[in-house]
Order: sequence, then C-alpha cells, then structure tokens
Amino acid sequence: MRKLILFAFTVILLLWGCTSSDGTGNFKLYLTDQPIDDAEEIWVTISEINVQKEEEGFLTISSGEKTYDLLVLRDTEEKIVDITLEVGTYTQIRLVVVSGRIVIAGESHDMTVPSSEVKIPFVFNILAGGATEIHLDFEAEHSIHAVYAGQSEEYILRPVIRVKSIR
Repeated sequence: MRKLILFAFTVILLLWGCTSSDGTGNFKLYLTDQPIDDAEEIWVTISEINVQKEEEGFLTISSGEKTYDLLVLRDTEEKIVDITLEVGTYTQIRLVVVSGRIVIAGESHDMTVPSSEVKIPFVFNILAGGATEIHLDFEAEHSIHAVYAGQSEEYILRPVIRVKSIR
C-alpha cells in the first residue's frame, strides 16, 4: 500500500511539472478581405490593436503604423499579431485605422476616416499553454463609400470588420 501511495504521489508530481504554470497562452490575429468590384488597390493603415480582458482595461498588443493592401488579402490572410497573453476571458478587439487609399481607374484617392476606432465585441478565451487564433475579415465592400459633390468625388472609409473564424 505504501508503494502504491508513493507511486501515485510521484505520478502526480510529474504530471504537475509538465503542465504550464505561467498562466499564459499564445494569441494570433489574422486579417483577410473579400473581393470588391472596380478597385485596383485598397490600402489601409492600422496604428494600434488592443484587446480587453474581462473586467479590466484595454491592453495594447500591437502599436506602430502598418499598411495593408486589402486586395492582396483576397483568398488569403496575413498574420497581424502573434503574442503571449495572460490566461482569461477577453471581450473585445479594437483596431485603430488611421488612413486609407483607394485606386480606381488608375486614379488614387485618399479616404477620409471619420472614426478611427473599430470595436469588435467578441468573447474569446486564452488557456494556459494553449493557442488561440482569430481570423478577421475587413469587409471593404461595406467599408468604402463614395460621396459626390458637384464635380468632385470623395471616398470615406468606415471600417467594417467581423470575426470570420476562431481556432
């Protein structure tokens, strides 16, 4: 009986030593886009990405401007974040989109971005030693609006981004 207890205690210690005790998990965020008619190029610049942990403030997980060509992301995706996060439940992803440019019929147009913060309410969990991947779809077709004033044409970017999948 004593040997059985000693064996069980040893197995428990070994299993406990193999589990992750640092309370973190891996988080990856990907960006993709669906095709849009007429546009030859669509460029957006994201300056910051934040996540909100349940009952806590926002945590910046990426900063510094990075520009993405959305048309290149058709039928593919780009990893925009690969970071270690604390274990827990997160309730929102927030992207700060600071500028955009669209090329139509060979003509380049800067896009006005009236509200740069894109809030994506979405609950996801980070598990100890686990990996969480979220795939975002930047819906350019619903995000870009042409405004005509007389002879001039202005483009407005109101980003529509949705969670496409989670793994």
